[in-house]
Amino acid sequence: DLHGDMIHPEALKNAVRQIKEKYLPYIIEHDIRRPPIGRIVSAKVIKLQDGQYALMATAELFEESVSLESLTGDGRKIPIMDRDVQTIAVKYDRTFRDKEGQELLRGLSQIPGIEKSREIVKKALEPVSTLLIYAGVFVVGSIATGFFSKLGYDAYEMLKNTLIKYFRNRKKISSEKILDFCFSVKQYNRTFEVHVLAINPSEQKLDELFTSRFNGVDNLLVSLPLSKSDVARIVLEYENQKLIIRYAVRSDSVPFMFTGVQEKEGDSG
Repeated sequence: DLHGDMIHPEALKNAVRQIKEKYLPYIIEHDIRRPPIGRIVSAKVIKLQDGQYALMATAELFEESVSLESLTGDGRKIPIMDRDVQTIAVKYDRTFRDKEGQELLRGLSQIPGIEKSREIVKKALEPVSTLLIYAGVFVVGSIATGFFSKLGYDAYEMLKNTLIKYFRNRKKISSEKILDFCFSVKQYNRTFEVHVLAINPSEQKLDELFTSRFNGVDNLLVSLPLSKSDVARIVLEYENQKLIIRYAVRSDSVPFMFTGVQEKEGDSG
């Protein structure tokens, strides 16, 4: 393709199997800041005129005029991260193949217990640069204490300082960078993802987040009517010392917003 990638036919077949089992959210340019505009509902491998193979997928697009109830799917759910890790796991995209990105990944690899970093394949022409820090499974109300305890003081500081060094060196770069802290949260016998985004984070913003130990995330989640919603993903953004809810996603890939919820101070106890 235009990235110079060629995907093995077996990988295409595996994608077909996954789509039969799960809905895949249809997100513009794989940009986590944007809610899904639809869902991939079926796919098949086709042979092209040049003898190569490709994946042909069918998507349902959500229209604003349609009610949330009418978009209920066929029982399939979107895939979510729901496994625990010793400390953290790191996922990144092709934009981190440069010298600065590789230096960042080497620095993160020094954190004790960290899993080997893994590159995510994004088939967007210009993928939005995103670094995902996955911290495992927590219970609502215990993310802040659990994340800090899992890493320990030294590794927690190492993670903060490594990220600060990278983003400080890139402050003159015009392209956007998304830092995505992802937590899997258990409540009411189900698991959902919580993403805390920091866009082009400054040293001050990162220091605020790490100093607060993400307490604001717990405070915000406790205030939400989670028992009444089939939530699979909640996306938050940290800005101006506040956590803002960008959107939530049901297990069938349909986006929605919680109503009547106030923004939370990011450094609250």
